[in-house]
Amino acid sequence: MEWRHVEGAFSQWTGDAILFYAWQEEDTLPAGPARWMDQEAPWLKESPALKDFRAKKAEILLFYGPAGARIPRVMLVGLGKRKDWSLEVFRHATAMAVRRCRDLSVERVLFPVTALDGLSETEEVLVREAMMAARLGLYRYDELKTRDVEKSDCPKEFIVCSEGPLPFVPELFREVDAVCGGIRLARDLATAPANVVTPTRMAQEAARIASAYGMAFEVFDLDKAKELGMGGFVAVAQGSREPARFIIVEHCPQGVEDQAPVVLVGKGITFDTGGISIKPAAKMEDMKHDMAGAAAVLGTLEAVGRLNIPRRVVGLMPCTENMPDGQAYKPGDVIKTHAGLTVEVISTDAEGRMILCDALSYAVSRYRPAFMVDLATLTGACVIALGDRVAGLLGNHEALLTMIQNTGKPLGELFWPLPLYDFYFEDMKSDVADFKNVGDRKAGTIIGAMFLKQFVPDTVPWAHVDIAGTVWADKDLGWIPKGASGFGVRTLVHLVREYRGSL
Repeated sequence: MEWRHVEGAFSQWTGDAILFYAWQEEDTLPAGPARWMDQEAPWLKESPALKDFRAKKAEILLFYGPAGARIPRVMLVGLGKRKDWSLEVFRHATAMAVRRCRDLSVERVLFPVTALDGLSETEEVLVREAMMAARLGLYRYDELKTRDVEKSDCPKEFIVCSEGPLPFVPELFREVDAVCGGIRLARDLATAPANVVTPTRMAQEAARIASAYGMAFEVFDLDKAKELGMGGFVAVAQGSREPARFIIVEHCPQGVEDQAPVVLVGKGITFDTGGISIKPAAKMEDMKHDMAGAAAVLGTLEAVGRLNIPRRVVGLMPCTENMPDGQAYKPGDVIKTHAGLTVEVISTDAEGRMILCDALSYAVSRYRPAFMVDLATLTGACVIALGDRVAGLLGNHEALLTMIQNTGKPLGELFWPLPLYDFYFEDMKSDVADFKNVGDRKAGTIIGAMFLKQFVPDTVPWAHVDIAGTVWADKDLGWIPKGASGFGVRTLVHLVREYRGSL
């Protein structure tokens, strides 16, 4: 779907369908839609169907105009009660409307700025969110299907219509294209099966991004990881016959070479059986998206590259399977990590923190980050605590955590902070090593973050984002269809764009 902007009087607008919004429990339409209808579709106000429209959230009423009408379809989209307004309601309603247009094979959808009258955000924000919802709500992954595939390239155009100039539109089109491209990449990678998205495939995607946007690319195999002392990563990877890859991509445009980089670290377990501490068979197929953290980092780099953001950004993605092979690491093993700290393995199913700790330690020693954010499907406990719409947020720097939370909320990505008090470390103490890789059943998400905290000096601002719940939508959320969400990409891109060198 392509973007277009048309500026001019109502009579100059042409398309196959036009979208307007309405409020529940209000007898009159907002001023903008009413004015357009008075001039261009007076027949609509006489329709009995209009009186039956309740404008509940995402309720859609479709009108067909008379023969020869420049715009043959008028679509009213409900926003629910005005007191319940939010950008999330707006995104959901818009996504469902555009999907209805796809079902009707509508090629040209008109999105009039007059439809935004009375909404409590700026035109720029509302147009951006409508465009994001429209494109992302149409997402489908059918690359591997050979039959019963619903192929449709409709709508072909999403046309922003205004009576006057919209100076923000050209840059907005560019931004939405870039961010949606990153999110779609993250969704594709997390959706595809583990026999397709292997560590090698992740490295190939990273190499493609680096080549396309002039980034530096580096990849370590298992031998190189051993040479570098990445004992945690090696321990997990040695149980798989699929070659492991530790991937590094650096975006460093001319003129920012001396900047301390923003470092993004993504967990890249391309399939997780649990290793020797094997998982139950039920729903194990879902463990193909245990690499969603690394997918989100790749998606962010895709968007950063398209936008050529003048900020130094480094992405690190340790990628491997976690398998119960004869060479797999075992409960009771003691592993020496890149930082020199020793870890007693209690559960081989706590493999994410074992690979991330080496990535964090390596990033600190090599890059001296301005700040670091890691994303990981780390703990089922996070799903129990926060459900599947909110990510866990922990770290060592209050300002960074606040910035992430405040950045994500208006973008539709929600984060909730959890504490990292020192006493949580008591449950991780070991008799034979510096600490264990898990505690008991209490505070599982916090314990996972407390483990990672041991590998990040307090002088380096760091945030850990547990996306175990948010990575996958079990039901259709409109702009996030059922399946992989691409969670984290929007927030990370915005963080990189808006960061000004200090927290």
